[in-house]
Amino acid sequence: MNVKVKMPRIAGLKSKSSVAKELLMSVVATTISIILTFGTAHVIEERHRKAEGRNIAMMVIHDIDMYAETFRKNAEEDAHNSDVALYVLEHIDSIESLSYDTIMTVMDYIVFERGSEYQFDESIEKTFQSNQEIWRTIDAPLFIDEARSFFHSRRLIFQMLNTSVRFRRPVDNEELRQRFAAKQMKGATPDIYSDLKEKLQDGDVRLFIQLSEQRQSVYNSAADKFQDMSNRCKFIMNISDDEIEAFLAKRKKAGKPLTDKKLIGRWTTLDKEPQTYEFGSDHKFTQVIEQLYPSPFYHGQLRFITTYTGTWYIKGDSLYRHHNAGCDFKVDSSGITYSPEMRDKVEEILKQVNEMGEQRKRQHQDDTVRAAAIDKSGNKIELTFPENDNDGRVFYLVRTD
Repeated sequence: MNVKVKMPRIAGLKSKSSVAKELLMSVVATTISIILTFGTAHVIEERHRKAEGRNIAMMVIHDIDMYAETFRKNAEEDAHNSDVALYVLEHIDSIESLSYDTIMTVMDYIVFERGSEYQFDESIEKTFQSNQEIWRTIDAPLFIDEARSFFHSRRLIFQMLNTSVRFRRPVDNEELRQRFAAKQMKGATPDIYSDLKEKLQDGDVRLFIQLSEQRQSVYNSAADKFQDMSNRCKFIMNISDDEIEAFLAKRKKAGKPLTDKKLIGRWTTLDKEPQTYEFGSDHKFTQVIEQLYPSPFYHGQLRFITTYTGTWYIKGDSLYRHHNAGCDFKVDSSGITYSPEMRDKVEEILKQVNEMGEQRKRQHQDDTVRAAAIDKSGNKIELTFPENDNDGRVFYLVRTD
């Protein structure tokens, strides 16, 4: 007799096929999760890579723009200074009647300071050239070629500036110092008018002045070339001028936002010729600027102190200042001494400085705005000029109240 035994079905016990299905689904889910995780990470990493490359490209383009602007300004300054030098040459027999500012403009034009040859900042170039990983982040061979061409061209241009007779200023400032010192040791008073008159007779000095148009041509050609390079780079990378301005503004930001409460008080710049600001709780301010006027005609320091007043307010990340019309000024000559022979020269300088003060009293300054931030201690403010004002210069105020 055959006896069939029916085994009881235990609750929860799954068939082999169910287990296999669940295992398969688990593997699939895990695989999808891994793919999504690493895929998302790759997308994010790729996005960061492209953003980094774009930022580096904007740094290079800004470098090109800066040198284009620098050479353009060099051409303009050389044209102005050569005109002044030619004017002095035309009036060389009556050079003593010319203004001190005119004489100093020509002196600065023809005199060189040892160790101050033409130089350029290589920091961005070194960063770009030294790391091929940067080239992979940019992933634009045409842009890389253009950037390398700019760095190479800039190096060649500065090499020419430092070696060509067209750009070599003919008068050594150290030589002038020694001559001044020798005269003083003999009891004589240095006379910058006679020294310039003598130097303008020198053939090398006259040649330097005559070569002004050639220098301007080189400066303008370099500016044109770099501007074309900048435009090509922007086109290749699809970068606009507004995007670069926003990038530069973001790079300059530091510290914390400045507020009315944090600004109220007395602040001073960290310059050799300090400016002092007093920002009141009534939103009025006083600005005192102290300038020094050195001269070979006297010893000590002649101080020119200008006081401006106005109103202020903070909006967003910027400090706005509106100046009242005119200003007050004071010429402090108590710190200078001079020989009786130099009295006429000194009095002429004092007259010119006072005339400058009267002219400032008649001027009216427009509203001014500076991007502003304050450090964690609350005792130092960073103010950034706009790009069209002092070339975006940054300066700092330190609390002194």
